[in-house]
Amino acid sequence: MRAHSLPAGRRGVTLIEMMIALILFVAVFGLAVPFFRYQARSVSQSSGRLDALQNARYAQNTIDRDLRIAGIGVVNKQPLIVEAGMYAITFNADLTTSDSADPQSIYYDPTVDSNSTISMDKSAPVQLPLSAVNYPDSNYYAGSIPSRAETISYWVSLDSASGRSDQYILYRRVNAQPAHIVAKGIIIPSGVAFFTYLRPDSTGVLDSIRTNKLPLFHVPIHGAANDTGGSAWTDSIRVVKILAQGLYHDPVKGDIIRKVASSTKLINAGMIRSTMCGDPPLPPSGATATPWPNSLAPTKVTLAWSASIDQDNGEKDVERYMVFKRLVGDPDWGEPIASLPASPATYSLDDTDLTTGNWEYAIVAQDCSPSNSPADNAGSVNVP
Repeated sequence: MRAHSLPAGRRGVTLIEMMIALILFVAVFGLAVPFFRYQARSVSQSSGRLDALQNARYAQNTIDRDLRIAGIGVVNKQPLIVEAGMYAITFNADLTTSDSADPQSIYYDPTVDSNSTISMDKSAPVQLPLSAVNYPDSNYYAGSIPSRAETISYWVSLDSASGRSDQYILYRRVNAQPAHIVAKGIIIPSGVAFFTYLRPDSTGVLDSIRTNKLPLFHVPIHGAANDTGGSAWTDSIRVVKILAQGLYHDPVKGDIIRKVASSTKLINAGMIRSTMCGDPPLPPSGATATPWPNSLAPTKVTLAWSASIDQDNGEKDVERYMVFKRLVGDPDWGEPIASLPASPATYSLDDTDLTTGNWEYAIVAQDCSPSNSPADNAGSVNVP
C-alpha cells in the first residue's frame, strides 16, 4: 500500500518559536500577578478600614439608641443618670417589657427575662461598673407597683488578650443580668475619655464637665435633701458625647484608626427634675419673634424666651415648652409647631417654615400633669 504524505507546507513548532512564546507568557504573567496582588490588597485594606469604622459606629449607635430614651418610665424618686464616668455610664429607663399592657416601654419582648424589665430590688444590688459603689439601696415604686424602669450600664474594659494597652471591649448590662459584649477592638488612647458630659452653666449655655470631676454618682433617692453637689450634677446633664475608635491593622501601613464621634441629647432630662406637680405653671417670659435677615424679606423667624419661674423655683415641675403659631385674627392656635424640653434658663428656636401672611407666635410652659401655663405672646411677623 502507498503511504499517505503530509500536506505541503504543514510543519511543527520550532524550538525558537516555543522559547519566544514561553518568554512572552512569563512576561505577561509577571506583569499581571503584581497587578492582581495590588488589587487584592487594596480591596482587603478598604474592607479592613470599613470594618474598623463600622465597628466603632456600631458601638456608638448601640449606646446612643438606649441613651436617647433614658428617663422613660422612671418614678418620682428614681434617678435618671446613676453613674457618669469617663469610661462608664449607668442610667434608668423603661427600655424593654414582657407586659403588653406596659404603655411606656420602648420595646415589647414576651421572651425577655422578667428580672430585666423592672427596677432592681435593694435586696440584690450590683456594683456599678469600674467603681466600688453598690446600687440600689432603695426600692422605687409608683404607688404599690415597682417602677418598670430598669438599670442599664455601658462600660469599656481593657482587652488583655489584644496585647495593646489602648484596646478595649465595650460591655452592656441590664439590672443584675450577666454582662454581654457589644464590641471589641475599641481604641481609647491614654487620657482620652470615652464618655464626656455637657450641662448648662449659669447662663444656660452647655459646657463640658471636667474629667477631674468624674465619675459622678447620684444618691439613691432623687430629690432627697442630700441630692446636691455631684449628685445634682448628674440631674443637670443634658448631652452625652461618645468617642468610639475602631482599629484595623494594615500589613503595610501599620495600624489605622477610624473615629466616630457623636452627641446624644437626653431628651427626658428635664422631666426627671420634677419634685411635685400641682397648679398650672407660670408662663415663660420675655418672648420675642424676630424676622431674619430683615422684616422685608425674612427667611426665618427666631423665637426667644426665658424660662418659667416654676422651672427652677416654685413647684419646679415644668417639663417642656411648646411653641404655637397662627394667622393674626385666627381664634385657634391649633397644634404646637415645636416642643423643647425644659433645662436651660433661656431658649431660642428658628421657624423656617414661612408662608405669606401676618403670623403671631406664643410660648406655653407645660408641667407633668400635663397642665399648660398662660401663653406668653411673642408678637407678630408679616411674611410678604
